[in-house]
Amino acid sequence: MQKTSEVGRPPYELWIAFGVTLVPQLAALAGGGFGQVITNAPVAAALTIVDAAAVVIAGLQLREDVGAGRSPHWLVWATVVVGAIWLVYAVLVGAVLILGNLFCVSQLCRGPLR
Repeated sequence: MQKTSEVGRPPYELWIAFGVTLVPQLAALAGGGFGQVITNAPVAAALTIVDAAAVVIAGLQLREDVGAGRSPHWLVWATVVVGAIWLVYAVLVGAVLILGNLFCVSQLCRGPLR
């Protein structure tokens, strides 16, 4: 990963990571909300994977900046915050689905009531 230059310009990887973290937000805006996006499992999984990678890139840049004694660029924090919004939502929805199936909450796993 490139170091932030002395002028304060972030590396191009960080700009790409920030753009990637905007994709779930734009998909939710165009698609009618996070609920519409998360119901399409392949799309939601792909968005979650690339969003997690973008947040990791921002985290590595943050660690590098702090280790070098520099102040992190605003783009690092923006990438982490915007990426975390989708990641938190995806993890919570996934946990609800897994726990719902684990404890057999829906009619799908226990059959009709008599």
